[in-house]
Amino acid sequence: MMMSDMPQDLIEEILSRVPAASLKRLRSTCKRWNNLFKDQRFTEKHFRKSPKHSRVLMLNDYRICSVNVDLNVAPPPIEFKDFHSCSQQQVDVVEVFHCNGLLLCNTHKDNKYRLMVWNPCLGETRWIQTTTNNSKSFYKCSIALGYQNNKSFRSYKILNCWSTSSSLDQGDAGFEIYELSSDSSRRVLDGDLALDCSTLTNCGVSMKGNGYWLVVEKTGTYLLLGFDFTSDSFRRFCLPPVSFPWIMALSVVREEKLSMLHWSPETSYMEVWVTNEIDTQASLWSKSFTVKNPDIFSPCIKSFLIDEEKKVVLGCNNWDFHGDSKKLYTVGEDNEYYTEITSVESKNKTLSPSIFSYVPSLVQIQHGGSNETNNTSR
Repeated sequence: MMMSDMPQDLIEEILSRVPAASLKRLRSTCKRWNNLFKDQRFTEKHFRKSPKHSRVLMLNDYRICSVNVDLNVAPPPIEFKDFHSCSQQQVDVVEVFHCNGLLLCNTHKDNKYRLMVWNPCLGETRWIQTTTNNSKSFYKCSIALGYQNNKSFRSYKILNCWSTSSSLDQGDAGFEIYELSSDSSRRVLDGDLALDCSTLTNCGVSMKGNGYWLVVEKTGTYLLLGFDFTSDSFRRFCLPPVSFPWIMALSVVREEKLSMLHWSPETSYMEVWVTNEIDTQASLWSKSFTVKNPDIFSPCIKSFLIDEEKKVVLGCNNWDFHGDSKKLYTVGEDNEYYTEITSVESKNKTLSPSIFSYVPSLVQIQHGGSNETNNTSR
């Protein structure tokens, strides 16, 4: 039986189990399939059933590139390749936040900052207008992308956090949320909980549709701050029981659980912690593995990824003790995976490179009335 002769429900069942990157090449096969890939009901089904083939991406020198790491070899070879570029937009990417195949990019052009939602798999971009656009009065803006968990579909939202001062006791701060399905639902949130906190040097991460950051309160207490995109509210979470909570970095494993990298100056060891459960009273953290610190790892790590099976850390250094170089490293539990890549040094001395895991998806960027939506090259 040919695919064209199969019942529609059987075709959907088969295609829902094909990786998004492979389905993208089938969009031009026939009009029937192309329309199916635009059906939100199908994209939700595909999100639940398709295999999640993640890729490592790096933001460096305002551009995003793909990083191929072969952990079947020790030390592992690392190769950098061009990723689907936003160069056609003629903008610099200064920050990126990944959620379910969508990249929320904070971009810079002509001395102005703008937010852009980008699905590299589908080649679609959409510009978002915010209060902090075109303004020079804001000290820092933090961004997050997540979704509201409805029964039948996911409603994607953007959280924009801004501050006019680096001090917790000075300046103003605020929070705004935007729903991608509409351009008329912008509103200011009550963020009293978050206003008592200051984000640390690392960017936030997304897990199961919610955003998370490492923060310190005015009292000096370090904790994990989460934002629930379903209830539009902030929540506090406990950190792992470590002696130096200010020397930590946050990441996510296969979009299923959070991971924490902690460096101890007393023992010169790095501890990798993971959690499957998040609760306001007690986060269920467990130590995944420990790595002997080979000197190059220090409090300067801002982003990292882990392979739990092989017990390997892929970390991005902001600087080292021998200069101001910004490099990529791999190190395993027994140090056999140690690799130092010096060719990724950033030409920009103020922008810190970062790495993150990206999973292609068929999520459509919902069109709002006044926001621009463009197609980039596929």
